[in-house]
Amino acid sequence: MRWATVEFPHLNVLVNNAGIQNRLQLADDAEDWESRRQEIVINVEAPMHLATLLIPHLRQQPHSAIINVTSGLSFAPAAFAPIYSATKAALHSFTLSLRHQAAPTGIEVLEIVPPAVNTDLGGVGLHTFGVPVDDFADSVMARLAAGEQEVGYGTSEQARLASRAELDERFRLMNKR
Repeated sequence: MRWATVEFPHLNVLVNNAGIQNRLQLADDAEDWESRRQEIVINVEAPMHLATLLIPHLRQQPHSAIINVTSGLSFAPAAFAPIYSATKAALHSFTLSLRHQAAPTGIEVLEIVPPAVNTDLGGVGLHTFGVPVDDFADSVMARLAAGEQEVGYGTSEQARLASRAELDERFRLMNKR
């Protein structure tokens, strides 16, 4: 953080986009807490820490923003990725509180809520399904430019706007045995 603000004194945007997704059964390898802790640290602790560290610097900048990338799984979790889903839900909650607290400072707090996107999330060749990354990125950028603070796409937009009953049904369908 110190290096970034010294080297780039006009830095005015933080994008928290790092994340890992491990597929696991909670009862399997229950002794291997370290890999689960690492997923929590990367997906939740790091963005929270970076945001709070940069707030004093961002307050000094015109048009400053913090952008947190969560997931459609923030709203209806995938049972195959329980830690990932929980961390993205936590980051969504944090983003809402941060947006509320940062409002008087002039720092804009935005959230991007991706659906499954065709990327290498989880490792090369493991996540080759989902919406095309270019379509997703173009839509998100246009909506952010239009002033939206929380932006989903496709199924994540549906989850973001869903009722409790609709989320329960999404969970049931997504996690069929």
